[in-house]
Amino acid sequence: MKIALKAAAFAAVAALAATAGGSAQAAVNVTFTSTDAGLPAGQQMVWDFDGVEGAGYGVSFTAGSGPRAVAAGSSSDAAPPPGATGFYAAVLGGGEMLLTTPGIAALSFFMGSPDNYNSIRFNYSDGSFDTLTGIELAAGAFNGDQSIGRRMTYQFEKSVTSVLFSSSQNSFEFDNIATLSSAVPEPATWAMLIAGFGLAGSAIRSRRQKAALALA
Repeated sequence: MKIALKAAAFAAVAALAATAGGSAQAAVNVTFTSTDAGLPAGQQMVWDFDGVEGAGYGVSFTAGSGPRAVAAGSSSDAAPPPGATGFYAAVLGGGEMLLTTPGIAALSFFMGSPDNYNSIRFNYSDGSFDTLTGIELAAGAFNGDQSIGRRMTYQFEKSVTSVLFSSSQNSFEFDNIATLSSAVPEPATWAMLIAGFGLAGSAIRSRRQKAALALA
């Protein structure tokens, strides 16, 4: 981890249900810690902008969005998350960063100087989505205070296949993305599992019938 650790940490929880653009209703549970001193239980680092790139994950930036992966202190357009010593993501106003995933049940990242014009969109495997902006996104901390850094954690009711980070003004700075893989099988997977159980049951019944005939 490239974030300086601090002794004290606290967590606050806010259950948010956000919808946008006709998306289906889906709850996003938001929690945070006031430092980046460790990942949430079960989560693994998947992208840190310094070389860690998890299998099945991809990151792409909108062309012309300015700084992308910025070394701490190297850009006049963005402020690094508090304590950052390596590279971090800086999505400038009008820009976007898309994170693609193999399907996740939770996501967290370390965010600095949150603004009320930053937003994040969670795209679900069923085609629906949820968008959190400003105070929803940062769980109450916003307006560009550069002394504020939080590891934001988002837990989902449905599998998330991609996450869109964007900012309509200034910039959106964050680092050290971690996730928890989705444990809920997709509908197609459920269908295969059910079919498999049916075949297994048929095979067991067939063996029992043959055994009964042999003893008769």
